[in-house]
Amino acid sequence: MSIFLVISLDLLNYFPPHTGSVQSFTAPKDGIYKLEVWGAQGGGWGSHINPSGGYAGGYKKLTKSDLLYIVVGGKGYDVNHYTDGTSYNGGGTGHISENEIYGGGGATHIATRSGLLKDLSEYKSAVLVVGGGAGSNGGWAGEDILRFESGGGEVGLGSNTIWEYWIDESKNLVGTASTNGNTGGTQTGVGPDGIKGGFGYGGNTNGCAGAGGGGWYGGNASGDGGVVPQTNGGGGSGYIGGVSNGSFQTGVRSGNGYSVVSWIP
Repeated sequence: MSIFLVISLDLLNYFPPHTGSVQSFTAPKDGIYKLEVWGAQGGGWGSHINPSGGYAGGYKKLTKSDLLYIVVGGKGYDVNHYTDGTSYNGGGTGHISENEIYGGGGATHIATRSGLLKDLSEYKSAVLVVGGGAGSNGGWAGEDILRFESGGGEVGLGSNTIWEYWIDESKNLVGTASTNGNTGGTQTGVGPDGIKGGFGYGGNTNGCAGAGGGGWYGGNASGDGGVVPQTNGGGGSGYIGGVSNGSFQTGVRSGNGYSVVSWIP
């Protein structure tokens, strides 16, 4: 975390994931604060590499006693690789069976109003910054999944548009086919393809499809809407509209999301 090295911080508050709860921060003094959020890593199933959540950050002038609410995204449910995923704060989910759940990573956000991101759809002006969560993997995605699923940018990365398919699980190749892939969340809405998510949440699916990541607008899931089930879920978009000098990074966070609030002397 290079921020600790390049910025002289008089005050630093780190917010790890508290699944199922909203955390709060009260400004102890007047001044400029740096607000940073990282969305959570996606989950999935099968033999795969889990995609990464995104970053968003910027600066906000606060007055002493101003109250901020922080919700940290939970990494996506994963059938094979870890059992503590939650997809908390908007990660879409899918089911292989009743007890086998997978999902996209949850978003991390800071707002002046309490609640999960999806609960603030009528209070968008209260949201200051959002780090998008990554979508989950699909069953037989032929293209490099690291190019897709990632969340956190101005637009969350979409699903792959080429997929390989096999005769059986031994991967005896039959061929390739194209599919739609505009599944990433944007600054103004969800993508046109796939099973739709919405403000603050990714799309849900089932079978061998990919679920969407949470975000300002969540990523869409594969499995319908012109996107074949075997492809990945789209990533959620980030947001910096409530801070100044904001910036995005796409696909940089593994594990749960987190947040840092720093006072800039």
